[in-house]
Amino acid sequence: MLSRKSHTTSVPPETRDYMVSGERFKLEWQPKHKAYKTQPKPVNLGDYYNHPDYISHNNEASGFRARVYRRVRNFNIRLKLNWVKSANPPGKKLLDYGSGTGDFLFAANKNSWNVVGLEVNDGARSLAQKKGLMVHSAQSEINHGNFDVITLWHVLEHLEDPKAMQQWFCDQLTERGILVIAVPNFHSWDAKYYKEFWAAYDVPRHLWHFSKESIQTIFGDNFEIVQTRPMWFDSVYVSLLSEQYKKNNGSSLRGILVGLWSNLSAILTKEPSSVAYVLRKHN
Repeated sequence: MLSRKSHTTSVPPETRDYMVSGERFKLEWQPKHKAYKTQPKPVNLGDYYNHPDYISHNNEASGFRARVYRRVRNFNIRLKLNWVKSANPPGKKLLDYGSGTGDFLFAANKNSWNVVGLEVNDGARSLAQKKGLMVHSAQSEINHGNFDVITLWHVLEHLEDPKAMQQWFCDQLTERGILVIAVPNFHSWDAKYYKEFWAAYDVPRHLWHFSKESIQTIFGDNFEIVQTRPMWFDSVYVSLLSEQYKKNNGSSLRGILVGLWSNLSAILTKEPSSVAYVLRKHN
């Protein structure tokens, strides 16, 4: 179990990935990032993504949770496009980093954005490419793209070195370019309620675990946070999945109520289950 440190953040419990493996992993505090890192990192991390219930890489998953996910995803795509537009980027060239099956890219393309994706998972990338999208498999295929916008929708937590990535994003963006990052928030009410069962820990696929302090620490050198957007639906979806991890009877109703209560709490605490950060590159 983790010991309490002298820092001001709350300490997440040791957690395990019930959906995929049942293995136990530790969350270790990283002062440089003001965030927690999953330890140890599995040798074959990619194997943990090849699971039928990993919905963001699978268009065929069925069941109540999958149906809820897809309905919310379609609504959220419209919100995300509005967030990007309202940030007033300098142009219309957009990179979606970790584009999954390409649903956000497809919608952005239909709304007159010049879009490019990056997705390392072969299956998800293939589904995106079948939609007529340009989706690369590696960073090395993208060289100084001069993008006006880069988006990461629940992707940063999967990357090995967020500090190094912030410099890469800075290099890829045009002057005053926009970076949008959505990540879970371990300071949220639902995270504290579910503790080791909080589905948004999602170890070991989530290598990092962030708070608002984490994002400011990692990106503050090259970016300014100009907006934060609560992702209200995430708390309900994560709570439904957390109830499944706990194997509670009546889990759907309880999960919905916990998610809604977490949102009410976030109105006062400003600590929603997930946060989308809109950052602008410094001059």
